[in-house]
Amino acid sequence: MGDLTDTTEVPLKTDNENKTGLIRDYFGWRNKGRKVDEEEEERERYSCTTGIKQEKMEELVRKALARRSNRSAPEPDRIGYKLIKRVLDLKLGSEFIHEVVENLINGTIPKEWQHSKVVMVSKLEKNYNKMKGWRPINLINCIGKLEEKVVADLLQESGLLHRYQLGLVKGRSAMKAALGVVTRAQRCMVAEEAVGWNFWDVKGGFQNVREKDVIKELEQLEEGRKWILWVKEFFRAREFELEWDGKSRGIEKMNIGVA
Repeated sequence: MGDLTDTTEVPLKTDNENKTGLIRDYFGWRNKGRKVDEEEEERERYSCTTGIKQEKMEELVRKALARRSNRSAPEPDRIGYKLIKRVLDLKLGSEFIHEVVENLINGTIPKEWQHSKVVMVSKLEKNYNKMKGWRPINLINCIGKLEEKVVADLLQESGLLHRYQLGLVKGRSAMKAALGVVTRAQRCMVAEEAVGWNFWDVKGGFQNVREKDVIKELEQLEEGRKWILWVKEFFRAREFELEWDGKSRGIEKMNIGVA
């Protein structure tokens, strides 16, 4: 494979330039996360728990785990949902559930749970010497994804999300969105009214979410304030490994934080 170029057609010849290009083009994250003293100050400011009893939280964790697919990639710790489900009736399984529950109640995320592996998969009929010729697939530890799923479900039920948001919301899909738009347009046409559609595509929306804006929304509701500590830990600097089509390109692990 030849030298990579970034989105401005500038060759990326060194490891540091490769790293910078990957972060800028795909993640939009900064190289440094919050300092330790800043994290301690934030934890003191939002020193509260979720207020959910341990029995209820355990029920939520078990339900979320039951809905997880056994085929989900178990990277990078190689512990998949299938293995976790098989040991649930053992002491190891009980300890696993207990640890997840304790972290959820206290609004914490162990840093090891946030380790991930980013695999760069080549796109068909694309120039592989350019960054846009590759698609990043982020493989996260299943235990981390399980905790995130529980929080996502609870926040959806809290009323924080816009009523017209369809992406990543239970019971909603792209098909439902399309059906709703078509139905409204047909009603307008029957009433002999004008119909106009405007489509927007938010590029890189997920990886460019601003932490301060999310916290601001959470502070609006009592249920949202319970999860501020957890969300702040979700946004902290992370560590990941990088592979290109299953082959290491010599890019070492690095810490990156969400802007």
